[in-house]
Amino acid sequence: MNSALYIGATGMKAHAEGLNTVSNNLANVSTVGFKQQSMLFSDIFYAGQGAMGNWWNAQENSRVALGQTGMGVQVDSVRTLFTQGGYESSNTLTDLSLNGKGFFQVTDMEGNAFYTRAGDFRFDKQGFLKLPTGHVLTGYQVDAQGNKGGAGPIQVDPNITSPAKGTSKITMPLNLGLTEDRTSDADNPYFGLLNAWDSAAEPPLSSSNYGYSEPLSVYDADGARKNVTVYFDGAPDTTGGKTIEFLVGGQDGEALMTGTLHFDSSGQLVDMSAFTPTGDNVHDLSTWKPASLEGGVPQFSYNGQTMGLDFGIQAQGGWQNAPASAADVTTDQSLLSSMGTVVRSGDPTTAYKGSSSSKGSIQDGYGEGTLSYMDITTDGKIVAKFSNGQTQTLYEIPVCRFTSEDGLHREGNNLFSATAESGTMEMGTAGTENYANVHAYSLELSNVDMAREMVNMIITQRGFQSNSKAITTADTMLQRAIELKRA
Repeated sequence: MNSALYIGATGMKAHAEGLNTVSNNLANVSTVGFKQQSMLFSDIFYAGQGAMGNWWNAQENSRVALGQTGMGVQVDSVRTLFTQGGYESSNTLTDLSLNGKGFFQVTDMEGNAFYTRAGDFRFDKQGFLKLPTGHVLTGYQVDAQGNKGGAGPIQVDPNITSPAKGTSKITMPLNLGLTEDRTSDADNPYFGLLNAWDSAAEPPLSSSNYGYSEPLSVYDADGARKNVTVYFDGAPDTTGGKTIEFLVGGQDGEALMTGTLHFDSSGQLVDMSAFTPTGDNVHDLSTWKPASLEGGVPQFSYNGQTMGLDFGIQAQGGWQNAPASAADVTTDQSLLSSMGTVVRSGDPTTAYKGSSSSKGSIQDGYGEGTLSYMDITTDGKIVAKFSNGQTQTLYEIPVCRFTSEDGLHREGNNLFSATAESGTMEMGTAGTENYANVHAYSLELSNVDMAREMVNMIITQRGFQSNSKAITTADTMLQRAIELKRA
């Protein structure tokens, strides 16, 4: 009976501790990233009882002691259930959740590493991405060239800017339906626009001097925005096709490039020539030399920035039969420089009948941009969006996994720490094999199942009551035995 008292006491103690686990789960049913726990019990030791076995095969010398009496129960382990919790949508970018296996790594002020599934991060005034506890999220910093550095605390400067980039290429697909030569020059018919150019006038060319113009904004070497206009006019053709001269002008009256476009009888662009100035006198054709080619596209310079003008064909080699200068061409179309063999783009400039129009001119330069907003992708990249339309990856958030999640140590504040039992920590890229995806505007909720915990609470209560009844019963029996002795 004394043993029964002890056994009942162990049962009450074990179920009381079990209720602690159930209570903790229910208390954290709304805790972000909380992982449910379950308590497992085991029996303690057993006392052997001699001479309790049955006779075996009627042999008196083969009596075996089979009796063992249990001595109670104890708490065997408290396990954490790392199953996926539900999700709650948020209107905050830095509310992050993990879909799959893994943890965020965060560090305290001393640099100690911890791990969490709770992703309620916020930027502080210094730009660090922190939990409410002050722990900073770890990430790989990425430079402007896309090179990934070492892992460290994520800190984003809210005043970060995107540097300007000068225009290096203008792509100008057009349809030029010009049918007349508005600015004819008997001596230099392929440079009529250039001879009519007046740098001091505003505008430098009268609308009566050309048949079509295409304005475009570009960026110089300092990232300053500049306006250029490409003017087009008809020119004589002796090949059975169509020739159109062009001139590129800057916003302050600069003549930057001139040349011709050559089309076959079907209106397809097959060749071109281009010249750029080497002197100050715009009308001195001897100072206009064949433009340099880069990637098969003629180049001109504007405010220190070299720009290519692509009408949809690129030379495979250099200029063919190029004259020393524009002055050598005079009235002979065959003396214009030629691209020779060309490569056509998917949508080159054409000369179909009808109106002249742009097919969508673009250039690759941009000015300095300020930070407009940020985005966080499912593979953990923190991407900055700038006012100049550019994007840049600033950080990559890694996902951490362990050989044994059950070996992690709970630290409170939704944090875990690594132990020898948790095994090796592996830091990988989110969204790749065996690593969780990162979702912005979302928080992982507690994975506690309230219905299950309520059932566990009832079972624990009944177990505690049953063990307490065993104790009172054993006590009554013991009291009765004492009374018999006294009697």
